Amino acid sequence: MEQVERKQKHYKNMEKLPTYEDWTKDMSLTDQIKFHYDVDIDNFIGDPWEIVAEIAQTQGSNWLREFHKEFEDNLREREYIR
Repeated sequence: MEQVERKQKHYKNMEKLPTYEDWTKDMSLTDQIKFHYDVDIDNFIGDPWEIVAEIAQTQGSNWLREFHKEFEDNLREREYIR
């Protein structure tokens, strides 16, 4: 999450918001999932299997593609990217 905070500070001073590719280029898939689900997986008190179940209920092999699309839409809605 420290990486996300650095990006926010960096882009906060810019007039233009970054693209999805720019925002995520240095983020691991784990960091993207943590940010998207707003969960600190390392200190998660709930049941991590709920997240796994949500993943399993999606369209199987298309999960990663669907996740990236949903994550991009979420970042755009929250005005992190253009």
